[in-house]
Amino acid sequence: MSWLPLLPLLGVWILVVMSPGPDFLIVLRYSAGGSRRSGVRAAAGVVTGIGVWAVAGLFGVTVLVQRFEWLYTTARVAGALFLVAFGVATIRAARRQSPPAYSDTADSDTASADDAAPAVNPHGPGRLREWRAGLLTNLANPKALVFFGALFASLLPHRTDLVMRAVTLGAMLAVAFAWFSAVAFLAGSPWITRGYRRLKKRLDLLTGGLFVGMGALLIPR
Repeated sequence: MSWLPLLPLLGVWILVVMSPGPDFLIVLRYSAGGSRRSGVRAAAGVVTGIGVWAVAGLFGVTVLVQRFEWLYTTARVAGALFLVAFGVATIRAARRQSPPAYSDTADSDTASADDAAPAVNPHGPGRLREWRAGLLTNLANPKALVFFGALFASLLPHRTDLVMRAVTLGAMLAVAFAWFSAVAFLAGSPWITRGYRRLKKRLDLLTGGLFVGMGALLIPR
């Protein structure tokens, strides 16, 4: 089977994965507030979550969820609670922050964003924490399962064999990781991390508020 029938699916996926949302915010926050490596680890967590939803959608779990609506509702409430709790924790941490002592001269001597950023200890549990934050942020939105089910049902050729399905999934995950890694790289640039440090409290309050808002939108009406 050629790649041509899959191009519409991949085209739609590129547009979807680049649209701003909780995944974008979590990678941005860890990159600008930590380091490029922190952002990439968060991106890896996000892509892991995407893989979970995509595999579920690819193998028809969407039908099961549609049949037992309470499963979807439960997952949606749990995801909403996670996003709200994460947002509230971010806001509370921002309110406890004291104004940082900042020097443009000192920062101008910084060699790289990874060295300049107030990152999590790279040898401590931060690596797993960043990956887990990305993973849980992505898994917090069960609407992704419905999206992948609809995407594959409408754009994946019906006679696609298992090997081609796996290749398609791999291509989608590669696109997602490339995009979020690019976000991490750009957001971890020295001039962005310096700007983030200057406005850290306000930006964290804004980010926390956005997570709370996104979580509130997931709560079933």
